[in-house]
Amino acid sequence: MNPSMKWAQTALKSLGYAPGAIDGITGPATGSALAQAILDGKVDVLQPEWIAFKKNLKLNQPTRRTINDVYGTPKYKEGPKKGAITILNPTEWRRNFTTIELQASDDGKTFKIMVNRKITLNLLCAFAEIKRHNRTLPVEQRWSPLVLQCYCPRHMRWDAAYALTVHTWAAAIDVDPKKNGVGMKSNIPAWVIAILQAWGATWGGEWKSYPDPMHFQWMR
Repeated sequence: MNPSMKWAQTALKSLGYAPGAIDGITGPATGSALAQAILDGKVDVLQPEWIAFKKNLKLNQPTRRTINDVYGTPKYKEGPKKGAITILNPTEWRRNFTTIELQASDDGKTFKIMVNRKITLNLLCAFAEIKRHNRTLPVEQRWSPLVLQCYCPRHMRWDAAYALTVHTWAAAIDVDPKKNGVGMKSNIPAWVIAILQAWGATWGGEWKSYPDPMHFQWMR
């Protein structure tokens, strides 16, 4: 149980939203409630208490050592495609996931993607904040991705010599891969990157040895 999450759930309920059980556990219900409160202007994420809440989310992201404890442990074998894996317990494994809808702009594309339940709040709220900011911009300046990808059970770089990518846990997204490929200059606005990072994401565009600007992952 996370006291910071319990505080947020209590605050949302007092505002008239339905965050689910007041249990301090993150999940789709709390994420949907907070995202809607952000869009409605009932929660100002720039207020000190909500900045502290987001910092707490970031601190609670798993490391490579703890990722299985937080997001689940996959049972797998190497797949027929180079670098891919085959999940051996697919029914059990997919209980870790849920499907959410994300939209960055009122006039942009809506994406339905399967993500890990533990990052639903992070993604829903990040995109709610992005959408709210887009509303303040002229139409020609608004940002909305064309492609958004998440779940993909495989090794990093599609190479079995490397560890599993965070996409295996559905705890990472790739944004417009063709325009933000490895080593390319990102076309994602800096303000979008900053919002995703504020909601706990690590951005691959800052990696020194393998800059991957399409990639945002919820693992430190």
